[in-house]
Amino acid sequence: MAEKIKIDYDEEFDSLYIYKKDKVSDFSVNLGDFVIDAKKDGSIAAIEILQATDTLSKILNTKITPNDINNVKDAAIIVNTRENALYIYLSLKSKKDIRFPIIMPAIHA
Repeated sequence: MAEKIKIDYDEEFDSLYIYKKDKVSDFSVNLGDFVIDAKKDGSIAAIEILQATDTLSKILNTKITPNDINNVKDAAIIVNTRENALYIYLSLKSKKDIRFPIIMPAIHA
């Protein structure tokens, strides 16, 4: 059964927080405009996107507005481990197709 993903968007600070309900992180990793909240086992508890409209617009090479983000109804976080990196695939279901990878160093407990 897939874990329920929650989405909070603070339009005033343009910060998007995508998190797995009832999952508490052990630590955070800052990757530019992304903050990845992780568990020691390498699972991802949450992803925060700072300056979300600008960050997503640059990644997707298309204009993303606060309205686009407010219209996100569902999200998925998929994590694959390869060699010394975690490949995090983030999918936000909205009127616009918002999907992209985030690559970070592997977590070693």
